[in-house]
Amino acid sequence: MDLQRIETQARALLHAASRYTHPTEKQAFADLAANGDVSWREDPERVRLNARSIDVLERLRFIEPAINGYGSQISQAGRRALSDPALLTEKAQWLDEWIELEELREQLDLERASSTNTLSELTITNWRQFSAVSIVFHSSLTVLTGANGAGKTTLLNILGPHFNWPAQLLVSGDDRSGAEKTGSVGTLYYSNGARTDLLQSHGSGTRNAPLQMSSMQTVPGIFINSHRSVSFYQPLESLPPRFSESDTLLQQFSSEIQVRYAGGASNHSPLYRMKEALVAAAMYAYGNTAVRQNEAARDVWEGYQRILRTFLPKALEFDRLLVDDAEIILVTKNAEFPLEAVSGGIGAMLELSWQIFLRQRNQLAFTVCIDEPENHLHPELQRSLIPSLLRAFPNVNFIVATHSPLVVTAVRDANVYALSKGEDGRVRSRRVENINPTATPDETLMSVLGLDSALPIWAETELEGLMSGLGESPSADELRAFRSELKRLGLDRQFPAAVRAIEARG
Repeated sequence: MDLQRIETQARALLHAASRYTHPTEKQAFADLAANGDVSWREDPERVRLNARSIDVLERLRFIEPAINGYGSQISQAGRRALSDPALLTEKAQWLDEWIELEELREQLDLERASSTNTLSELTITNWRQFSAVSIVFHSSLTVLTGANGAGKTTLLNILGPHFNWPAQLLVSGDDRSGAEKTGSVGTLYYSNGARTDLLQSHGSGTRNAPLQMSSMQTVPGIFINSHRSVSFYQPLESLPPRFSESDTLLQQFSSEIQVRYAGGASNHSPLYRMKEALVAAAMYAYGNTAVRQNEAARDVWEGYQRILRTFLPKALEFDRLLVDDAEIILVTKNAEFPLEAVSGGIGAMLELSWQIFLRQRNQLAFTVCIDEPENHLHPELQRSLIPSLLRAFPNVNFIVATHSPLVVTAVRDANVYALSKGEDGRVRSRRVENINPTATPDETLMSVLGLDSALPIWAETELEGLMSGLGESPSADELRAFRSELKRLGLDRQFPAAVRAIEARG
């Protein structure tokens, strides 16, 4: 890292900040320092340089947030530093650690297979239920797990605005002064070197107040929420008069999902939009003497079937799609059935793959956030879902939130974070290292998701009752009787653990 270059740029930014008489966005300091040339925003090297230089100025407290939290301004210490020959001549105590962390971030970003901008790191401090959260996003798969209420969906919703997802973040304030205040609760880092503050406004009453991002970057991708649509049969009202572009097809499908998420109603289901698009693709894919062939339609028709052959479970033995009387038929080795007749699990997989496939039509590398991908899936499908996604879409960066131990352990090369409460009752993130791939789901539930026991509550109660009836040093006859009772209850596998508990108690 060229510290002298950072110091020079920090001085230029500080001079730019001094020319503003009111708080403004930090990007404006960089624009002014570049004499109004905003082309630096498209240059990752200059983006990273400006982000680091501004970070240095904030750490030195030479620029500070405005009182209301909107924008930043030069501080009195910053004005005094304008005449200082070297901002960092006397090393701050934090400098060595800061350099090491910045170099690590840059190295991780350089190791990403794609140059497409994506999310690099998320930090949250003392906000809502969170005490301290630090998530470094993997280039391929990041998994967030934890109990209900731990904040998995909340963290995904923070990322939602990048993907046009209108997620709600409800807040309740008790400020009766009438003045709305804003403060930083964390930082979001990008692979192009940029970073943005996460700002939460504080006021009175309960309201929807998503975090504001002062320097949000463009990150291509999609957001898939936890609510899967219900499949019901709807015949096509009319045959499509034309084949639409992939972006339009995705927008039509996503709009149906968002309407339902917002509590609205629509005359058509997402699956209807999918059927409509596939019928149009089949109609215009190959042409005839009266209809000109449409290459884009052919690419969608054939390309999606290739994805399904990779993505759908092998046990289904999927062969191809067929249009019969304006209906989409799934043809397998031993059966044929209409699109709406598929099981809930297969329907969820079709929805998932259709959205990602359409997004991939215009850009190979992008980010996909999925909340609870295991919904509606049999355990066997939960086990194979993530590997199938990575195989079907190798250039996509997945960020998923899950309760399923089968999803948590599905892939070895991933960043897995468990969200759990500390002694203060607030949630912290923990990077889960060396996950045991041979662990049973019950063992994963206890070691990663933090369950005290994976036993049913009735079984746990019975076991505790039997344990309490044993002394500190039970005789051999008592242990034999204890084991027989466990066997009668179907809990004989718990005998070794019970013996260890007795030994520890003694």
